[in-house]
Amino acid sequence: MTAHKKTVLFITGTRAEWGLIESTILRLKKSRAFHTQVLVTGMHTQRRFGYTIEHVRKAVHVDHVVSVGEHDDPLTALAKEIDGIGEYLRMHLVDAVLVVADRDEAFAGAVAAMHRGIPVIHVSGGDTTGPTVDEYLRKSITLFSSVHLVQTAQSKSNVLSLGADRRWANVVGSAGLDGLHPRILPKRKDLAARYRLDPKKRWHLVVMHPSALEDTPITRQIDAVLGALKKIDPQDEKIILYPNSDAGSEAFIHAIERFQRKPHYHLHRHIERKDYLGLMLQSAALVGNTSSGLVEAGYLRVPFVNIGARQDGREHGPNVIFTNYDAVAIANAVRRASSSAFHRALGRRSSPYKGGAVAERITKTIEQFLRTL
Repeated sequence: MTAHKKTVLFITGTRAEWGLIESTILRLKKSRAFHTQVLVTGMHTQRRFGYTIEHVRKAVHVDHVVSVGEHDDPLTALAKEIDGIGEYLRMHLVDAVLVVADRDEAFAGAVAAMHRGIPVIHVSGGDTTGPTVDEYLRKSITLFSSVHLVQTAQSKSNVLSLGADRRWANVVGSAGLDGLHPRILPKRKDLAARYRLDPKKRWHLVVMHPSALEDTPITRQIDAVLGALKKIDPQDEKIILYPNSDAGSEAFIHAIERFQRKPHYHLHRHIERKDYLGLMLQSAALVGNTSSGLVEAGYLRVPFVNIGARQDGREHGPNVIFTNYDAVAIANAVRRASSSAFHRALGRRSSPYKGGAVAERITKTIEQFLRTL
């Protein structure tokens, strides 16, 4: 009798996480060793964050959707995600659940899988960050997981310290760097036309998320960033991406929308992955507290002005300038990051994050693990 072909359920909840893992999911879909199903939930189903489920559907078949309310707070959304994912696992034969990083949606998938005795495969665990909910979720997912596909040797050491099985803790590189090279990204003139930017001016890409566990109040966090943008050259193009759905996102959105019609300010709920990386590469500096400032920007040698404590403790390269929630300090850091001297120095140094055939390494490890079940 022929054994049944194993099934892996991948759970995606955010635009950022999907951008990181899309090429890997496409590679998993080609594997002859197992089936890959896709469940979409979280921010993907909310129109205020761009309703990015449509971007997932452009790439792959979506097997199931667990919707959350348009204005659900994080706890309400998390409860719906756990319930909906748990129900799907009850009704369908799934051999392993695949999750990425440290968001509520990944945590929901890991919790639901653990309660049904289904192994969890975790991509990008083992990182260490500042005082955020994500830090606790990431470590919890590590404890729930059977397979750990981490970015760096330090991340591997971190998951092993939490009790991970050494046989299934593998350094695969950064999923978001899979096959990444500047030559595959959109050209400046094309981006300028698509996003109505002046190609002759300096560009700054701004990606800032609320950080509720920091001492600085949420409103002061975003006000400091926006205040800094007003202090730099008024002719510079400022491309501002909406925050994620963390607690405090409504206050952030309200603050940035005051700049909606101001000259040289460009607000976007969502930017597709290749365009996002292209805008990053073409910007004088990336500004905010996004992990892409350490991983993708570090790999592409783009200066990153990192604000606040959200990324404290995470491995980073020489592209990062750390600053606090002070508009003057942030503006000065942006000027330094934008300088030709800083850009020249980056060309001689490298990032701790590696790319290459990341999707292939992830796929091979999953195939090996499924053969043990």
